[in-house]
Amino acid sequence: MRAFIALTRPLNLLIIVLTMVTMRYGLLRGLLWPDAHTLQQDLPAFVALVLSTVLIAAAGNVINDYFDTRIDRINKPNDVIVGRTVKRRVAMAGHLVLSGVGLLLGAWAAWRAGSPRLALIPAFAIGALWTYSTTFKRRLFIGNGLVATLTALVPLTVGLYEVPLLELRYAPELLGSGVPVEATEGYFKLLWSGIVLYTVFAFATTLVRELQKDMADVRGDEADGCRTVPIVLGMKWARALVVFYSICICMAAWFLYRRYLGDTLSFWVITFGVIAPMLVSAWMSATATEREGHVLAGNVMKAAMVVAIAYAWLLGPILHA
Repeated sequence: MRAFIALTRPLNLLIIVLTMVTMRYGLLRGLLWPDAHTLQQDLPAFVALVLSTVLIAAAGNVINDYFDTRIDRINKPNDVIVGRTVKRRVAMAGHLVLSGVGLLLGAWAAWRAGSPRLALIPAFAIGALWTYSTTFKRRLFIGNGLVATLTALVPLTVGLYEVPLLELRYAPELLGSGVPVEATEGYFKLLWSGIVLYTVFAFATTLVRELQKDMADVRGDEADGCRTVPIVLGMKWARALVVFYSICICMAAWFLYRRYLGDTLSFWVITFGVIAPMLVSAWMSATATEREGHVLAGNVMKAAMVVAIAYAWLLGPILHA
């Protein structure tokens, strides 16, 4: 059992939970008008939504390792689980159970929110994770883009469930109390802007991390016939893309700080908690010559992502100050 749990990558699952909780209770609740409005999605439905996302992600991690056994035997031979401590049929059965339960919970959460079509999100995630592991992982750019899209869905899903319910509940009330249409629309645009901001950030930073993982795993990927960026275009191009994407993300973060924030606390968090680690991570990727160096660069990037997510708890108080 312990080996199977390790196969699901619990730390990554914990980050998913923290991200969704932060988007709901840190970002959205923080941006609501203080002492006036409350979140509308009920707690059981939100718990089901989080569990659905976590279980489907866990299933994706299991099936990815199931199909990556040959690659892992080259890149990290001491860490191979499927086929050793976890039998292949057990891994496949676990994937099916986790995906099935995750889909059912996602469908229930969608029904509870009054929008059954949202059940397409967990269905899409299950299909995308399977095709990534079997096919798209080995194709140039497509695999990285698919993983980045799935990561971006984590914060976006919270907004898709919560913000429409807030609009349905409070827009008539605001308009009826004499709040101008422009101000009412601007209020809900602010909520969407926060969610979209984190969605784009998750997508962009995951692209960088996927490139860093490709550089770390180049030996095994090449032996398995994968067509990743460092294999097809070369390590120099992969390094250049990591540096370019990282600089673009840092410039965007600095622009948003200068344009919309400007407070001292945000300066310290964004500068030294997000931008500095990302630049260090990019430099490490540009100079690494061994697999361990690329792995460490990816971990530094992940730390910057966690800090950026945690910062969402501060946005509401800062903007309302």
